[in-house]
Amino acid sequence: MHWRDRFKVYWYHRKQTNRSNGDQAKALGWTSEESQLCRFEVIARSADFEKKSVLDLGCGYGELFELLDSIYRIQSYTGVDQHAGFLKKAKQNYTEDRCQFLSGDMSKMKLEVHDIVIASGSLNYISRDPDYLTNMITRMFELANQTVIFNLLNSSQYPSRNTLMSYHPQGVYRFCKTLCDDVSLIEGYAEGDFMIVMNKVCS
Repeated sequence: MHWRDRFKVYWYHRKQTNRSNGDQAKALGWTSEESQLCRFEVIARSADFEKKSVLDLGCGYGELFELLDSIYRIQSYTGVDQHAGFLKKAKQNYTEDRCQFLSGDMSKMKLEVHDIVIASGSLNYISRDPDYLTNMITRMFELANQTVIFNLLNSSQYPSRNTLMSYHPQGVYRFCKTLCDDVSLIEGYAEGDFMIVMNKVCS
């Protein structure tokens, strides 16, 4: 991601944090904790995480690990974010040896391959690169041994504005099908949102 886009994302979350009054979900840009949890629960049901290594791109406070680990025995969890304040809190909250948190630009930094790669909300930022989303989906697919899961804003219900970009679900689905035979489009779990699941093992 271009440094100016990254800076815009940084300021967006800084403003959100200042307005959130300690509400971590709102600091991350979710409308509520329930909205964030809803998406996490759909992610948890979208793959078998038992004894799998998980890469969470745009991990925020790392709370997805807590939910997944309450259901499955996660082998390892790696969270990536560019916001130092989020990572500091994540490292304080999740000190298990299985957890590590990395700071950097998830679109460019060197990352190891994991069984399951996730991006929950982190692909919604506007980029001056018109190919940013397709490049990121391709990168996630290359970093995953088994499954890629990500959610995006639905353009039919949530028009792009300021910092956030929305997409047409069928258009994203069709692109994913060029990479993988086994692609699922999940809708209806939250207003203005859709999720894609790509299974490499069946491709």
